[in-house]
Amino acid sequence: MRINYILLFICLLAIFFTCESERDPAPFIPVATCTDGMQNGDETSVDCGGICGSCGEEVSIPTEGYNGSTRYAGYSLLWSDEFNSEQLNSDKWGFHLGTGCPDLCGWGNNEEQYFSDDKENIFLKDGNLIITAKQETLGGKNYASSRIHTDNIFEFKYGRVDIRASMPTAQGTWTALFMLNKNYTINNPGGYWPSGGEIDIVEYLGENHNEILGTAHYGTDFPNNHRFNSVYFESLHNQPFNKVYYLYSIIWEENKITWLVNDQQYHSMTPATTYASGQPYPFNDQFYFVFALSVGGNLPKVNPVPQDFPDCLIIDYVRVYQKN
Repeated sequence: MRINYILLFICLLAIFFTCESERDPAPFIPVATCTDGMQNGDETSVDCGGICGSCGEEVSIPTEGYNGSTRYAGYSLLWSDEFNSEQLNSDKWGFHLGTGCPDLCGWGNNEEQYFSDDKENIFLKDGNLIITAKQETLGGKNYASSRIHTDNIFEFKYGRVDIRASMPTAQGTWTALFMLNKNYTINNPGGYWPSGGEIDIVEYLGENHNEILGTAHYGTDFPNNHRFNSVYFESLHNQPFNKVYYLYSIIWEENKITWLVNDQQYHSMTPATTYASGQPYPFNDQFYFVFALSVGGNLPKVNPVPQDFPDCLIIDYVRVYQKN
């Protein structure tokens, strides 16, 4: 009788293990990340939204703001980019990448970002160029963004420049839409800066949403004689620069530069400005564009806060007109 019980127990064990071996293995559940190629957690799309930040879908394009004219008496359109294609036009723009090292580390300003050409940092959306600064570790920096230029692609002398843009919100961001002498390179920054001149069409700091500035840099024998002439401009009609489009312009003529916002003049300079500080006037030469969204640096007075990122600079168009 005892033997029968033992045999029965052995049979039951055999049946149990046979059934267990025939079961499907437990499914593998991957750990959700911001690069797993799936929409999960609080993401609003694949690897976008929530803690993964914005990938473009969440960029809020302004619906209001000032728009410039497409015609000016006595001028013709020379060059423009309306950003209406699917990606940045490489026939019009190049990239400045990295940290500026070894010749211009921190891009000359102790900036805290790594400049990238990744689609997470620069893309086109609804006819706008979007430059996005993100909090991420890249190239030894804690932030990534983009900086583009027209060096050796489009260089010009004199004209009217219009840039329609909406500024970022995060403190610690530094927008600079500016121009450099055609001979300036980041590999030899002291060779033509500031002696070759720099024209800052507009600069903006995310710490103050109601203020921009227009500036020109000049002076020989850097760093002993670096000079700059800068004027601030306040936002109009209770509309901060980060909420609507504004039109940032210069009218650049021989021996004169005039700065405007929404066609309102607020600053100008001539050779008399540079001569007053004993320096030559370098702005009667060809220049090229540089558009950058930086994080940190010498100009911002407030440190960036990681939780404020990602954040975007939105540019609707850039147009260059020259006199007929």
